[in-house]
Amino acid sequence: MPAGEALAELEAFVDAPWVEPALVAFGRYRFHDGDQLRGVPVTIAWGTRDRLLLPRQADRARRLLPWARHVALRGCGHLPFHDDPDAVAAVLLAGSQSMPGR
Repeated sequence: MPAGEALAELEAFVDAPWVEPALVAFGRYRFHDGDQLRGVPVTIAWGTRDRLLLPRQADRARRLLPWARHVALRGCGHLPFHDDPDAVAAVLLAGSQSMPGR
């Protein structure tokens, strides 16, 4: 991402009125029951170069949702749709094909 674009995105994020309430809510939330998602197609795609959601968190996702489809987005960081939009689209399309009734 070009530096100017990254700065504009960061400034928009910091100034958004929903940021503080969202961060408070996220700070209290702990995902703990992957079984509540059984029966629903779940795909977790993780950028291999993500520096915010670290690799150990992908490992935790695999432990909590071992039946889910886990996809490594090679070379992508925290914003994979920016880094490789075609790869993200392919993951979304593949996941939608596994939905019941398809």
